[in-house]
Amino acid sequence: MKRPSFHRLRRHLAGLLLLVSTSPALAALSADDLAERIGVGDPTLGATKALAAGCVNCHGSGAASTSTPRLDGQLAGYTLAQIERFKAGQRSHPQIARNASTPSINDAEDIAAWFASAAPMHGNGAAANADVARLFEKGDRSRDVIACVSCHGVNGSGAISGSDSTPAIGGQSADYLRVRLRSWRAGPQNGAPINVMNLITKALGDAEIDALSAWLSQLQPAP
Repeated sequence: MKRPSFHRLRRHLAGLLLLVSTSPALAALSADDLAERIGVGDPTLGATKALAAGCVNCHGSGAASTSTPRLDGQLAGYTLAQIERFKAGQRSHPQIARNASTPSINDAEDIAAWFASAAPMHGNGAAANADVARLFEKGDRSRDVIACVSCHGVNGSGAISGSDSTPAIGGQSADYLRVRLRSWRAGPQNGAPINVMNLITKALGDAEIDALSAWLSQLQPAP
């Protein structure tokens, strides 16, 4: 994680203190965990910037569309990495690519920090599905499918390892998850080498992807 300037660092620390004082869920995190989740941006500035740029219209928890990802509670590092991929043309979507190419790195950091500071995406509680729950928690060695939880955390809350962030997927839109899983299964994404998601999804049929997406959308991750 790059170091912010002195003035941005001071605003960043002030923003973190405000978050801790107003959010019981975030107040339970250690200072290091909170800083990792939020990144180097200023969430208080990010709120204004996200509203001005229209980010919340598509990516907020109250967005009408289910085909775009919810970003409430998403790890800032992951959100920033995706913005950079859109800027580089490695991911494509006409509207998103336009919007992602507009903000400066500081603006993107602030917006990502604001989304990360929000209460995590929440489903209504996963319905009983023993097969899907087993796939998420244990994987399937017979098909070389590793457990989802090993990368995406308990209840799909996401995980941070060094400079890499694995996205939170619990409570995410089922429609979005379904589309992304099928995209991974189709082959490498633009500008990205074959990775573990390509290999895992190759083993999953349509019905299994549909069931997994629906189940994940109902999880209730904690920060």
